[in-house]
This record gives sequence, structure tokens and C-alpha cells, in this order.
Amino acid sequence: MTTDSDRNVVLLGDYDYDYPREKLLRRGFEGADASVIECRFSETSRFISLTKLLLLPLFLVRIARRMREIRASGVDVDALVLTKFNPLLLPAAAYYAWRLDCPLVYDLFVSLYRTAEMRDVHPTIVSGLALLERVTLRLPDYHLVGTDQFIDLYSDMYGIPKSRFVRLPPGADGDWFYPREDVEKRDTFTILYWGNFLPHHGVGTIVGAAAELRDDPYEFVFLGSGPEQERYREMCDELALPNVRFEGFVPREDQQEWIASSHVCLGVFADDPRTLASITNKVSESVASKKATLTEESPAIDAWFEHGESVYTVPPEDPVALADAIRTLDADRDLIERLEAGGYAVYDREFDVEAIAGILDEHLFGSRA
Repeated sequence: MTTDSDRNVVLLGDYDYDYPREKLLRRGFEGADASVIECRFSETSRFISLTKLLLLPLFLVRIARRMREIRASGVDVDALVLTKFNPLLLPAAAYYAWRLDCPLVYDLFVSLYRTAEMRDVHPTIVSGLALLERVTLRLPDYHLVGTDQFIDLYSDMYGIPKSRFVRLPPGADGDWFYPREDVEKRDTFTILYWGNFLPHHGVGTIVGAAAELRDDPYEFVFLGSGPEQERYREMCDELALPNVRFEGFVPREDQQEWIASSHVCLGVFADDPRTLASITNKVSESVASKKATLTEESPAIDAWFEHGESVYTVPPEDPVALADAIRTLDADRDLIERLEAGGYAVYDREFDVEAIAGILDEHLFGSRA
């Protein structure tokens, strides 16, 4: 095995080559002039399941075989990066990082146990995951997290020094999220949400705002699927809301068209520690698409954006404030244009692949240059 770069990173995990997070990491490393050496033990990315646990011996065999090939090649490895949702594999990853004489980096995209808790996984499993993370998350030399607020949160939760965290903001998949200014906006003022309908997204607040605006000429469109989607559908049916439509999961091409033709794109609105610490993919994807973005005010958002200039913010869990913000944006189309330009400028400066590459270069390669 040979590479064209003096820098080499082993990307270890079960990941889809097209999944935005891993694609961003790969392109970020490449932008930092590093060759990415794949150690992919499964083509399917699994969150948490009995299947993943049962397949663990097979995964370990695949990892061992691939690591033998990498070590036998004689390539100098600068970092071993383990992808998200894999705390169970951190001991094995730490062993191979030691054998390769390189730092171990874990993409702590989200806490696995807190996510399981939100998805109503059995409490015994949640407790087991909490213990697993408390033990294994001490192994990596670095953790990649999205915001300073997540650094504070995870440092307190797991007792990990803040110096071992690297703030890597959520970018967006530039193959799908980019300005489409050639697409005309819909005739009806359209407010768009896309995502997984998780409890900490605050979709109930959006439904509440739609109820406030039931007699106004607006349309709320929901794309995606998730554990809470049916509950919100039923809520809208019970309220007999004429201004809401659920499109379900749609192909990426259709999602692109919805984003481009909508007037406002929504972020999250829950009063939850994880939400308040997060920027969320919805926000980064929206500003990457040069859309006016409406989300909740939070320390994480305030650290990157300015209300009224690059995003428009409202208090968490306040459907009346959200409804008022929509009326404000509808009445001031110059404000929408300012948010579109301002949000995209933040993305271009802070969140795109070049920015990600610069962060990885500074934190993972600077001390080893």
C-alpha cells in the first residue's frame, strides 16, 4: 500500500460512503492534504441493535485483517479516526492506534446513550450504554464535537478534560445542499422542516405555530420520518389544521426542490440541553442552501450567527413567538434576502470543507508536523 501524501489517516467504522458526516470528514482530511485509508467493517451504519452486537465478532475479524494489511504496508499513519455510534469498538481502536503509534480520534457526533434515551430504548439498555460510554470515551486522544457547548456538556458528563475535544462544526453535504437561486419560490408562503422527528427537535412547537396561523395564507411542509412523526400527524388531524402537509421521506432531488422553493427553513425549537448545545444539521444544511433560517435562540447558535442578519431566532418552545416570526419574515422580504446572504456567508466562512480541513489540520496534524 502506498499513498501520495505525507499524511495518512485511517478511517475506521461502519459507514455509508454517501452519509454526510463521513463524507465531510473524508473531504476535510483530503483538504488537509491527508490520504484517507479505509478500514470499513460494514457497509451498513447501525445505530444500536442486537444485530450489531451479534455481528461484533465478525466486525473484529474484518478490522484485524485490514489492520494487518495497513501495518504490513509500512505506511506512517498520523491518526486513526473511529466513526460515530461505535463506543463498543473503542478498546479495539485504541489497541490499533497504539500499534500504529498514532492518536485515536473518535467522532462523538452525539452521545449514544442520550440518543437511545430519546428514542425510548429500554431503560436497562440505556443504563448499559451510559456505563459503556463513561468507560470507553476516556480512551481516545481526541473527540470531535460540533460546538463549545457540547464540549462543556460532554466534559461534565464523562469527566474528560476539555483539552481532548476538537470543535468541528457540522457542515453540509455540498453535493446536495448549495444555493439554487434559479428555482422560483412557491406561490404560497412556505415554511419547511426536514428531519427525523426526534423529541429534542421541538416539532410540537412548529405544530403549535401552525395552529396560531391556521387562518393565515401559509403552508407548513414536513419532510422525513421518525419515532414521533405519527404523533404529530395525529396532533395536526385533531386540530384540523388546513395549513400542514406531511410528505414523508422523499428522494434527495425532491428535498432539494422543496428547500429551494420554500421561503423559510426551520431548525429546532426544544428546551433541551442537547438542543441548546447544538447547531443541528438542519441549520447548517439550510444556510449552505442559502435559505432564510428560523430556529431557536441558544448559546450554540449565538456563537456562530447573529439574529436578524444570518439567522432569525425565537425562544425555545414558544409557538406564539414562532408564529410572530413567520409573520415578520413574510412582511419583510428584504429581511429574508438579508438572512439568505448572511447565513450563507457564515457557512462559507466557518462550515464548508475548507474550514473543516483547516480545523483538522491545526488540531490533528499541527503538533506532528
